[in-house]
Amino acid sequence: MAKMTMEAKKRLSELPRASCLKCGSSRSYLNPMAVCFECGNKFCFNHIFGGQVNSEMAENNVIRDVCGDCREKFGYRSL
Repeated sequence: MAKMTMEAKKRLSELPRASCLKCGSSRSYLNPMAVCFECGNKFCFNHIFGGQVNSEMAENNVIRDVCGDCREKFGYRSL
């Protein structure tokens, strides 16, 4: 089994962590992030609406995760 070099560990530690656009909390295994389908911004699960559909979607499209602003703007509703 190959071990990670110190240089690789340092590069990974310097990468910025994703944070919620609304509250600013950073991503961790206890606080996952979801991406808004419309705007592409990342939000924690407290600030994103999952299982959303709108009238423009076909019957076989996958349900979407959208933020509050995009939910109102594009007319999404819960299943």
